[in-house]
Amino acid sequence: MTAGLRQSSKRKIKMEKKMENQFTTSDFYSAVFLLTENHQLIHIDKTDPRRFRFVFADSKDRAKLLEGFFNGQAKVEPRKFVAAIKELKSLMYSDAL
Repeated sequence: MTAGLRQSSKRKIKMEKKMENQFTTSDFYSAVFLLTENHQLIHIDKTDPRRFRFVFADSKDRAKLLEGFFNGQAKVEPRKFVAAIKELKSLMYSDAL
């Protein structure tokens, strides 16, 4: 029983660490932009049927990239952006993530 408790607490600690290293957004196009910048999409939270939440592995450059995106200074290859839109929509309406 004690070993089970220790193992359970270790899992909890690992989950908390993972939560710290994640970035969540409900903005579709910023999620698409992060995909074009090769950020890892971990999960799509579909618990609210009116709003999807896109969960990414966070990185040091994420804030600066999104700042450039929202300021209109980011440069993205158009075909890559369109491909990311299609990929994200496909994932949103499937059970893959």
